[in-house]
Amino acid sequence: MKGSVRKDGTRGTWLFVIDAPGVQGQRRQVFRRGFRTKGEATAALDAFRLELMDNRVPVPDGSSVEAFSKKWIAALPVEGLEPATVKHYRDALARLLPHIGTKPLQDLNAFDLDAAYSALLDAGRAARTVRMSHVAVRKMLAEAQRLGRVGRNVADQARPPRARAATARRFTTWTHEQLAAFLESVGTHPDAALLTFAGYTGMRRGELVALRWADVNLDDGNVTVCRSVGKGIDGYHDKAPKSAAGARVVEIDGPLVALLRAHKRVQSERRLALGRGWRDVDLVFSEVDGSAIEPDRLSKRWAVLLRREASALGLPLIRFHDLRHSHCTQLLEAGVRPDIVTERLGHASVAFTLQQYGHRYAGDQRSGLARLRNAAR
Repeated sequence: MKGSVRKDGTRGTWLFVIDAPGVQGQRRQVFRRGFRTKGEATAALDAFRLELMDNRVPVPDGSSVEAFSKKWIAALPVEGLEPATVKHYRDALARLLPHIGTKPLQDLNAFDLDAAYSALLDAGRAARTVRMSHVAVRKMLAEAQRLGRVGRNVADQARPPRARAATARRFTTWTHEQLAAFLESVGTHPDAALLTFAGYTGMRRGELVALRWADVNLDDGNVTVCRSVGKGIDGYHDKAPKSAAGARVVEIDGPLVALLRAHKRVQSERRLALGRGWRDVDLVFSEVDGSAIEPDRLSKRWAVLLRREASALGLPLIRFHDLRHSHCTQLLEAGVRPDIVTERLGHASVAFTLQQYGHRYAGDQRSGLARLRNAAR
């Protein structure tokens, strides 16, 4: 178990190297880098030597990072994770694998990860996206450590983009007047009712296409959000709302109740016209034959419709999800209490609502001060 400590080239830090058991009994050299001082490196070398003596250092089996990642992804559904979450981890790791995939799992180090993160950023990946990949590889290596495949989680020493730099990107929203103008211009489009409902409820895309008439109470003026549609590795599937707070009751006003009543009449007429060709699955918003709308297909139709109408109306281009952002912003700017907005949108907390939308209230302090001055008179 010979080992030594030395300066790590031009990095300005220290490393240690030590002989350890390798594949099929062969010897290998283990390097540990990133120590600030010679003393830290020496102490770490002594600790590692004790781990070797106690047989607590995993012996490499030659498997690569990519090979282990495939096994890890395949096992995730057993943990009860949603298919969409499994797909998220798979895609996040796929961004890193071209840079670290062929490296033996036990030889992966923090500098490898740092280099991979830098390569992704240089290729134009957003800081938030790179940080998601870091979270995924850290979770994977934590499992490798639990199974005894690696001695430590090197992602803990890596340097991904900071959380502040990786915050959610800014989004573009429409004012109430812009939304109304757009909805009027697309009033005869097959998706008009869905788009209007989305614009005035802020429901998520997956929640809209999963909404059933059984969840709608037109007499009381509300809808119950209790399911959604998500995309996993094997395609679309029904799932629970995004979070516990996502299961909620959304109040709708008179115009929206009237909209749904008229939409239901049109749907009934279509059902009679198609006869056996109608897919009766009780969906509020469906394709022309009653079948479910795939979320991605809805977004593509939205993009085509937006390009056609936005230029003529002088509207900024927004994503379908930005209808939700627009609704939230409009509510807050209209003076609706943040806790009510949080409940309506199904956010996890009021703090999240304010964190995401607080930057839109540059004029609120002035208007609030004006109200205080008027009250004092």
